[in-house]
Amino acid sequence: MARATCSIRLAHRTLGIVEPVPESTPRMKKLYSAMLLLATVALLTMCNSTSIEDEIEYTEASIGNEKISIDPNGIESKLIDMVNEHRASIGKNTLQNSPSSYKYAEEHNDYMIAKNKLSHDNFESRAEKIAEETHATGISENVARYYTSAEQTIEAWLDSDSHKKAMEGDYTHTTLSVQLDKEGRPYYTQIFIKVD
Repeated sequence: MARATCSIRLAHRTLGIVEPVPESTPRMKKLYSAMLLLATVALLTMCNSTSIEDEIEYTEASIGNEKISIDPNGIESKLIDMVNEHRASIGKNTLQNSPSSYKYAEEHNDYMIAKNKLSHDNFESRAEKIAEETHATGISENVARYYTSAEQTIEAWLDSDSHKKAMEGDYTHTTLSVQLDKEGRPYYTQIFIKVD
């Protein structure tokens, strides 16, 4: 029986609002600037290490050489429902759809398909654009590829502590894109968004 490699990754970013310090002394300005610089470096370091460290490889058996028909729109809808069912089962709020963020999930799938790799490349840029449009204070992202059903995908995410944490996190909205590469293999990008 042939085997196919399936992969998932996670990225997370918490967005903070920095309020200006009153202009009192040059010393205060220097201190404020240094603190702002350190906070920015810490945030970027945290986000970059998370997206690299959390890649997990999964292997699943495929059905020989049989071609499986996949409906990306059906999987999107079913997977969002399954994530919300899981959240409700543990007492969490269900996530509202964020149609304005869908284009970012779709663009990232296009990027991964073009590169033929699973990644969180350009996550910071995506998160900033989504935050500008939605006024989000926190954004997380799960990605996967080659899973042929919503059930397989959510099972893999639930088996991974970091992906499960993103699904169960303090978020209010989500968007999910499932797209097929030229061989008909699915790529997944789900973005979790917290809007206060």
